[in-house]
Amino acid sequence: MKRSIKRLPKRTQEELEVLVELIKEKVAHCHMIILYGSYARGEHVFWDERIEFGTHTTFQSDLDILVVVDKGNTLIAESRLTEKTTSRYNVIFKERRPSRRNSKVVRYAPPQFIVEYITSLNKLLEERQYFFTDIAKEGIMLYDSKEYKLSKPRDLSFVEIKEIAVREYDVNMARGNEFLEHAHYDLNKEYYIGGSFQLHQACEKYCNAINVVFTNYIGKCHVLKKLLSRVKTHSRDVLSVFPCNTEFEEHCYKRLCRAYIEARYNANFVVTKEEYEYLLARVEILKEITERICTEKIKSYDSCIEIGNQRGEKPKN
Repeated sequence: MKRSIKRLPKRTQEELEVLVELIKEKVAHCHMIILYGSYARGEHVFWDERIEFGTHTTFQSDLDILVVVDKGNTLIAESRLTEKTTSRYNVIFKERRPSRRNSKVVRYAPPQFIVEYITSLNKLLEERQYFFTDIAKEGIMLYDSKEYKLSKPRDLSFVEIKEIAVREYDVNMARGNEFLEHAHYDLNKEYYIGGSFQLHQACEKYCNAINVVFTNYIGKCHVLKKLLSRVKTHSRDVLSVFPCNTEFEEHCYKRLCRAYIEARYNANFVVTKEEYEYLLARVEILKEITERICTEKIKSYDSCIEIGNQRGEKPKN
């Protein structure tokens, strides 16, 4: 975890300094304030304004903040930060940076908050929970009371690995199946464009299920090509899902990859019934492969558990 914000732009440092003081005022028992996300990784966007697919779009990165407490109601604390602290933060920077006619408006980054107990956070870090592990690895400590320390990932037993795999597999498969069910509904209603987005989301969830079962990690990625590239290392069967041997197959695959953005924002994005039916059938194949290889992998942990119990060993992750 980094502990300096000096590499961040001066305006961002100013915003974070104000936020830290406001958080400490509003949240009792606050022991850590951690910046994570795009600003922590150095991938932030101050302001992006453009015309995409004939539509005016804007984008600005948030300041993602994790607040760590040792007691109190985290839901109330999070609500207080979202409503009262954000409101006060906005007032402060509107006063400091008034917009003037014929002058460039300087925008300040909006904050987003998560409040977590230190005990829960450390348990998740020990279990190598991917979201919080990323925060610990990439984040910047903005405030630290020094009363607590963040746990480091430990070697998990195969019993724990299996429990995590089953839990996360069930969640991602359920969500993937829900998206696929919506996609079938969209076929009947001839909603091919919106349905292509549902198919993309189903693929993403199935890929996440494979990754978490085989590696206990998902990561943050919506690029289907990258997701499929990662999961094929666990089973070559995935290579057969979207073949690009013909012009039609390649065209359909590219349509699906583009659907995450263009199905929602591009008024000129088109998916025909033939393309949609083909993609729907291919995603059904990905679902079948996901169920099969994940079930086999989860069962394999039982053998590892038995061998580990006999030897008194723990796996080295």
